[in-house]
Amino acid sequence: MRAAAVCWPFRRSVADTLQLALFEPEIPDNAGAIARLCAATGAPLHLIGRLGFSLQHPKAKRSGMDYWEQVEVHRHLTLPDFLQAVKPHPVWMLSTHGERALYDANFAPGAVLLFGPESRGLPADLLRAEPNRVLRIPMRPDARSLNLATAAAVALYEGVRQLGFPG
Repeated sequence: MRAAAVCWPFRRSVADTLQLALFEPEIPDNAGAIARLCAATGAPLHLIGRLGFSLQHPKAKRSGMDYWEQVEVHRHLTLPDFLQAVKPHPVWMLSTHGERALYDANFAPGAVLLFGPESRGLPADLLRAEPNRVLRIPMRPDARSLNLATAAAVALYEGVRQLGFPG
């Protein structure tokens, strides 16, 4: 059974901002920190698939503090549901496997930044489907990856910088 996306507490127009999406996030502290990031930038947050925690988890609530109330959160049961819901906006996938640097992308209002779970990243078949939409954050070759919340902040703020930080 497919369910429609659930949105709370309100809907903003994505015409002047970027959107951030987490596919199967696992760590409540990261989700809370990303919620604060979305509140600070006005970016809607999409939560996709099975979450590794409850949004009522004390760590998710504590790291997000009272910012959760300021975030437009959309809940999608599956990745295809999410992709359908954000059409026609482009989806940029962030991965350490990307060939293209984050700074080479040109972000448009409404574009979505999609991140995978902390322990395994986005599914390989998804990355292979649109390799020109896969971005990496440049780092030293001996560095494995960045923390999810840190990567989301780097990518989202590059996007809002390109858009002139609307609003």
